[in-house]
Amino acid sequence: MDGERSTNLGVEKGRVGIIDVGSNSIRLVVYERASRAPLPVFNEKVLCGLARGLDATGRLDPAGVDMAMANIDRFITLAHNMKVKSLDLLATAAVRDASDGPDFMREMARRPGLESHIVSGRDEARFSGYGVMCGMPGADGVMGDLGGGSLELVALGGGRIGSSSTLPVGPLRLMSSGKGDPKRVIIEAIEGVRWLREESGKTFYAVGGAWRAFARLHMEQAGYPLHIIHHYDIAADEARAVARLIAVQSPKSLEKMPGVSRRRVDTLPLACLALDRLLAALKPRNVVFSAFGLREGFYYSRLNDTERARHPLIAFAEEQGVGWRRFDLSPDEIFDWLTPVFAGESEAEKILRAAACHLSDISWNDHPDYRAEHAYIRVLHLPAPGMSHRDRAVLAMTLTYRYKSDPKAATIDTALRLSDNKSRAFARRLGACLRLAYNLSGGAPGLLPQIQLRRSDRDLRLIVPALLDRSLGETTARRLDTAAEAFDLKPVIQTA
Repeated sequence: MDGERSTNLGVEKGRVGIIDVGSNSIRLVVYERASRAPLPVFNEKVLCGLARGLDATGRLDPAGVDMAMANIDRFITLAHNMKVKSLDLLATAAVRDASDGPDFMREMARRPGLESHIVSGRDEARFSGYGVMCGMPGADGVMGDLGGGSLELVALGGGRIGSSSTLPVGPLRLMSSGKGDPKRVIIEAIEGVRWLREESGKTFYAVGGAWRAFARLHMEQAGYPLHIIHHYDIAADEARAVARLIAVQSPKSLEKMPGVSRRRVDTLPLACLALDRLLAALKPRNVVFSAFGLREGFYYSRLNDTERARHPLIAFAEEQGVGWRRFDLSPDEIFDWLTPVFAGESEAEKILRAAACHLSDISWNDHPDYRAEHAYIRVLHLPAPGMSHRDRAVLAMTLTYRYKSDPKAATIDTALRLSDNKSRAFARRLGACLRLAYNLSGGAPGLLPQIQLRRSDRDLRLIVPALLDRSLGETTARRLDTAAEAFDLKPVIQTA
């Protein structure tokens, strides 16, 4: 699979699946479609340990191979039953480096309906880098994807892939190699990547199960209020301090730490040593953890330029928002109607406003007393890429204010903790304006363009044609009052 693959695809219709054959685990992930914002609908992992003993014997672990074969057959059956239109198997470091890797792939080739690939080290780094770019547009720095058998490093910036390296220093592989001190192997391998020095002072993007386990542990220790790994952001010096602490812990000590999975206690110290050494070499500003990696990058690499250029949060909101709407009122119509009021907004605020318009009817079929609460919980926890945890907080508060003008602070406590005064004010204003838009239009298209909403230094003004004057009611006036109050302005209804 080495080299750039040009398939020029936009959004594929129908479910697609990937069987990811790694050094420690195999995993089936099925996505609703291959798009700019791939949404997983099924995800199951089995620990097989294919790379156990690989460096000592040169071959895949026999018990691991038997387990992998049995579960791959099961995964193929599951995918068929889910009506997956295309199923790809991606075999990475363990199969790639083992002398019996070709035998394993020949067995895979006998499975009908399965497209099997050995992913080269270069492509593994490239796909993982694309995965980060897929989930975090504007990524600028270095991505590291630590698996059981290898560590992929790639420079990211300007929407492009830069220098890359693949190092055979996966924790599972090193622990069973019998070839010297694993810690020394990791340190020497990372010190040998010369191009890392050219990427200093940026962001380090951490990918892979071991580093996700580190993020969960850090969240637990810090009392962080939102347990979502994707886009979890911590200062580099803090990450190094915690990584160095974990790197010297025994498995028994780690078992006592809240947030540490028992399956990770053996490999986590080596993973943290690798993280510490990378941060020492890169001296980044911060560490951002990505839930997107090889699998998402595989599909991203196949998208055409037009589809790649879409913002993933807006793509997600457009694709998923359709199923949450009860009216024909277009999100674009709402967005355009609100644009004069939000003149001067930042690009990030503009993206959040567009997403909010697509999601603005997300709780219409909930009980009226709980719509705001349900909207908040759903949006805060959306499986959507393209937004930081602060962005999640702003979007969740926006949809809360869309359904309720005065939510209790306790209801939106997590969002309040993740945001600042400026973003809270933006969320309140946008939510109040969305509430006004639905009241004015009744969810019907064509009415909003006839009524203007304008903001000046003194007032928030609703300009209504004389023919539509009687279409306004007491509720409209109240909704306008609430929106104007959010802007600290006077509400005015003007008949044109």
